[in-house]
Amino acid sequence: MTELIYFSSKTCGVCKVLKPKLLEAVQENFPKVDIRLVDVEEEAAFTGQSMVFTLPVVIIKVDDKEMYRFARSFSVYEVLEKLKRLRTLSS
Repeated sequence: MTELIYFSSKTCGVCKVLKPKLLEAVQENFPKVDIRLVDVEEEAAFTGQSMVFTLPVVIIKVDDKEMYRFARSFSVYEVLEKLKRLRTLSS
């Protein structure tokens, strides 16, 4: 099972701009990927356990194992490329 975890906060401007673009692209191209949205203020313990210290952060996990992490400045394209690579490897 592939999971994409998106860490953001209500005060993060970049998070607000990136989130709809990223989520739409992932849902359109990878409908089987589970998406979890994490508000770092509401889920502080999980955020700390995940070693998230900046925003936004996207973590891609496969079978609960972290495969890729994107932090602060990254593009939707970069995330989609890694998901495509994972799909290729698992086929």
